[in-house]
Amino acid sequence: MKKYTFLTFFFLISVSVFAQSGFEVKGYFGVSGALANRKVDLEGASSVDLEALVEVGVLLSKSIYEKFSITGGLSYSFAQVKYYPNFPPCFNCLSIVYDHNPDFQMLSIPIYAEYSLGKIFYAAAGPVVDFQLSEGNNFSDQSGVGYLAGIGAKLDTEKFSFSIFPNYKRHNVIQFEKEGNYKQILQEIGVQFGVGYKF
Repeated sequence: MKKYTFLTFFFLISVSVFAQSGFEVKGYFGVSGALANRKVDLEGASSVDLEALVEVGVLLSKSIYEKFSITGGLSYSFAQVKYYPNFPPCFNCLSIVYDHNPDFQMLSIPIYAEYSLGKIFYAAAGPVVDFQLSEGNNFSDQSGVGYLAGIGAKLDTEKFSFSIFPNYKRHNVIQFEKEGNYKQILQEIGVQFGVGYKF
């Protein structure tokens, strides 16, 4: 009997702690201006432009202290890639054919810390683990570890939150596959719009 009483008591405490644990799940949508530059400039190299980079994702936050929380999640990004090859001078350049996939896709796992700067504003920064899903985009594979940093604003109600998060992201800082000094690094300046639910 004492064993069951103890288990019931332990279960009730666990439920109580979880109910007051400060968890929040948030869905978000983001848009970014993106740029893929080489780490070292190459004269006469081909170039790419990324257009209309869009991101959708879900995040789970856990409040640690009054002003400090840890956030992790999963996001999916996609964009259109325009490729500008550097052909050597020739008489019939229009006949040169090259492979190019214009559809860029990437799966990311952001893990960052948030610090409250008052009732509305907060700062956030941390690593992002990326897995590029698309191939043939004609720039360096962005699979690796990068980071994000930004300052956002959040409006809280009893159960919901509404946020806007301008941020900077740098991908492929630590790459999964070594490409040397001539790798291209994807950088983003964007904004995320999110709706969260607290439980």
